[in-house]
Amino acid sequence: MSAPPSLSELQSGFARAMIDGAAPALLPWIDARGIAPAARLQIYRNAILATQVASLVTSFPAVERMLGTDCFDGWATRYAAWHGSRSGNLQNLGDDFADYLQAQPELSGLAWLGELTRLDWLRQRTILAADAEPLDAAALAAALRVAGDDPALHLLPCVHAMAAPFPLLDLWRYCESPETSHVNLEGGAQGVLLWREDGQVAMQSCTPAGVAFVAALKQGARVSVALAAAQALDAGAGIAALLGPVLTHALIHHVPPSLTPAENPA
Repeated sequence: MSAPPSLSELQSGFARAMIDGAAPALLPWIDARGIAPAARLQIYRNAILATQVASLVTSFPAVERMLGTDCFDGWATRYAAWHGSRSGNLQNLGDDFADYLQAQPELSGLAWLGELTRLDWLRQRTILAADAEPLDAAALAAALRVAGDDPALHLLPCVHAMAAPFPLLDLWRYCESPETSHVNLEGGAQGVLLWREDGQVAMQSCTPAGVAFVAALKQGARVSVALAAAQALDAGAGIAALLGPVLTHALIHHVPPSLTPAENPA
């Protein structure tokens, strides 16, 4: 028998076995004690996969309800085995679960699946976003007075938005309460605005133009640029309607002051 592996080699071999499901170089150094070495490694790997699947169930509740428990568990297990956890935090595990599901030929007939999966994931990002205090009405008014005619409105970290070519929020709510809700997937495009309120994810429908407006603000754009992004989708989108949800739910965290001529690099 060759020289025994170092501790580092044992650890890396075990990690590969948990990811790939096989580590033939490691097997001679595992004491069977009534269980074959390969079977012993598989026990650990199954336990890790089960933990990852449970995490995905928590992150994607609407998708699990639509696919059914057995179907979801099957795809989640395949994804966990293929993707693996790339960080020590299992809450990051589903970062490309939507893309994975959309790439599966067996699921190609479920046109709603990718967007519903992304909405579940945005809810995860919303609940885990950093804390920040919103500007109250007086503070916002004061900030706007020194922000110039075209301010940048920095939204709370928990604010997100997305749009889909079907009534996405209606579908999510149907997943929550199929007995009392109804959804017509032919009902046209719908946007969803998400934020955190009292420790819970809040959502409301909005237009795709509203999603473009919020997305531009999230990227640091000034109001004029965000308005242009919205009006590229809907020429009739007005600033009052676009700002309405942002102001109603106090989603603005900071308004930077306008640059003075000496500070302006232009």
